[in-house]
Amino acid sequence: MYAQHKQCPILVESKGQMIKSSLFASDAEEPADISMKIRDQGWKPFRVRFDDTHSAWVVSTLEYTQRQNGARDSTRRPTTAQK
Repeated sequence: MYAQHKQCPILVESKGQMIKSSLFASDAEEPADISMKIRDQGWKPFRVRFDDTHSAWVVSTLEYTQRQNGARDSTRRPTTAQK
């Protein structure tokens, strides 16, 4: 008999903010797999954990880089070059 694995959102914790990414992962996946998915979006993860209370993966980052249409970050301000 096969167990049903539910798809859980991947949240990114950056600069004290929780940002919902466009990615989902199974609750049975390994943290290394989650880390690779987030890296593909341009983030630099340093810790990955599963939050049982919210049924979500939480990835902590120290900083962010230019991301590809992955996570939304409403706290990002334009640099002088972007103004």
